[in-house]
Amino acid sequence: MMNKQVSLKEAEDSIVAFGNHNAVFLVGEPGIGKTAMHDRISERLDMRGVYMNVPELELGEIGIPMPNHETKTTALYPNEAWGFHTGEPLCIFLDEFSKGAEAVRHTLHPLINERRIANFKLHPNSVVILAGNFSSDGVSDNMKAHSLNRITEMPVRKATSEEWREWGAANDVAPEVLAWAKQYEHAFASYQDPAQAENPYIFNPKTPKKAFVSPRSLHKASNIIKKRELITHNALAVALAGTIGQSAAADMAAYIQVADTLPTWEEIITNPTSAKLPESPAAQCILAYSALQKIDRQTITKWFDFMLRTTTELQSVFCLSAMKSTAKRDLVMSSKAFVDWMREKQYLF
Repeated sequence: MMNKQVSLKEAEDSIVAFGNHNAVFLVGEPGIGKTAMHDRISERLDMRGVYMNVPELELGEIGIPMPNHETKTTALYPNEAWGFHTGEPLCIFLDEFSKGAEAVRHTLHPLINERRIANFKLHPNSVVILAGNFSSDGVSDNMKAHSLNRITEMPVRKATSEEWREWGAANDVAPEVLAWAKQYEHAFASYQDPAQAENPYIFNPKTPKKAFVSPRSLHKASNIIKKRELITHNALAVALAGTIGQSAAADMAAYIQVADTLPTWEEIITNPTSAKLPESPAAQCILAYSALQKIDRQTITKWFDFMLRTTTELQSVFCLSAMKSTAKRDLVMSSKAFVDWMREKQYLF
């Protein structure tokens, strides 16, 4: 049985709530979005974000001791990039803290509890976040007892397929990847679940893979797929396999083939009552996510003219996703076609 874990949103809200008092240590599997959280928290708190990839740091990059010949003492001159000398509130992210060199960790350690570095005290509102992997991930993450007693450790679970698709739809992830994620929900499972021991898609320290499916690697796969017209089919297959693993790449190739047979957005908007309808469930799902990214006030009515000719499955994927989209919710809610659809399909809610 897995230990209690929080979602990324729960972790983010917790840091915003009490991160200026307790240093929060986020632990979770590789690629689940811990690091990406830093920018959102900095923005929410309206603070300067300070990102430190601890394993890559050397002591001299943090600061250097400078002598004062009058007092015959030294004082740390911190690196200007970190902003420790400014006195302003900082949102500090110590990534992979437990993997850093011992001397570097010792220098940064006072940030965790004493909230200072050398003789520079943090602004009272400053936030300190640490991140690393589960010790069971097999990537050398072990915190010493005296450090653990100074932090609030929060294990973070992987996003579900639905959670990631909601994020992906708002962040320009390729529709083919979103549709694949809907069909292959088990690609978001955790190796910590004993039932997933044979799952060929996911990270598992007992059966190491060079590439595997994670929220991070799926986003990378989206970047490749959106540029597929510029590379050969062979290069596409190799690049995907090197990003999300052989099993996922082979399955995603089928979605790409389906996508390339769909009517273009121009065909749909120009001829909504006669444009070719998608036949397979995969094609319907891809088209729904594609439309979600492309609709605007000039095209939404034409899209609904086309969409109402399609299956309830496609309509549901589009409309339910639109209602959860911060970017598109107001647009669709102000559309008479959407309101009429909602009234008719109340049983879906």
